[in-house]
Amino acid sequence: MATPAPAPGLLENLKLNIPAISNLQANLQANKDLQVIDQAAVKLIDQLPIVMVSVLAGLALIVVGWLACGWLATRLNTVLVKAHVEETLAAFLASTARFVLFFTIFMLALSLFGIGSTTLAALVGALGLAVAFALRGTLGNIAGGLMLMVHRPLKVGDWVENTTVSGTVKRIGLFSTEVNTIEFIRVFIPNGLLWENNLRNHTYNRMRMVKVEFGLGHEVDIWRAFGIIKRAMVANPLVLKTPEPHLAVDTLTEHGVMCTLEAWVRTEDRKVLRSTLLLDVMDALREEDIRMAYQDKKPAKAPASEAQRLKRERKGSKAGAPVAKAGKVTPKPKG
Repeated sequence: MATPAPAPGLLENLKLNIPAISNLQANLQANKDLQVIDQAAVKLIDQLPIVMVSVLAGLALIVVGWLACGWLATRLNTVLVKAHVEETLAAFLASTARFVLFFTIFMLALSLFGIGSTTLAALVGALGLAVAFALRGTLGNIAGGLMLMVHRPLKVGDWVENTTVSGTVKRIGLFSTEVNTIEFIRVFIPNGLLWENNLRNHTYNRMRMVKVEFGLGHEVDIWRAFGIIKRAMVANPLVLKTPEPHLAVDTLTEHGVMCTLEAWVRTEDRKVLRSTLLLDVMDALREEDIRMAYQDKKPAKAPASEAQRLKRERKGSKAGAPVAKAGKVTPKPKG
């Protein structure tokens, strides 16, 4: 009879069952992963209503905050104007307050989304750096707006002019200034451009000078004519008494004596006086029968050519008489 084979030892059994043990461990790990996923899903489902409520509350806070900031800025502007604060400064303060208040509300809305204070601070720092780099031109406009508010070279209602546009200032904001042109076109000018370039403010001073030019005949008594014009200026209610109107002789031409009149007027009356001052001068001189001189804008006639002169001489000479040409001798007829 054959001898039976000896039973395998413990080491041999472990070697034979290693694949099964490995599969068992893998199954246990998979089961644990599934349990973790199931637990996370259960927690997510349980927390979903709270998360949705937080998100909706954050969005609602942003929308309502935006509308509320606009309303508060309008009310603040009205209160400041009623408190006799200059309209330009009141509008700028209201715009700045709206921006700061909405930024605070936006940060609160982010906290409702579940963003912690540390994460929020890091996010604000990174976002501020990115925004500062991307919007460096906009930040320059903000700086320009602040400089306009500090130095006050213009205000609402002023007539200003720069290298590209001229018109009446309607609003000075945090980023741009709104100007209405003479054609009633609204132009938005970045504050940085206004501050960095030359700006002419036609209504900054309380009075302006109006200058007109006119001419008098050579035979006119200049001092008498100047006295008549000065009396007309004194009678004009728009012309300021101080400084006094100034009359001077500018040039002497073949047409007459060219003179200038400089009169001072309040800034708000300059447009009216500029269009009527020359008419007042003409009426005052006409009443005293003083002749005015006007420059002839027509070009002088060119001298007659040699051919035209010879043609006139032929017409004026007798019929059949020889006519000598310039620089030539006419031969005598034969016979």
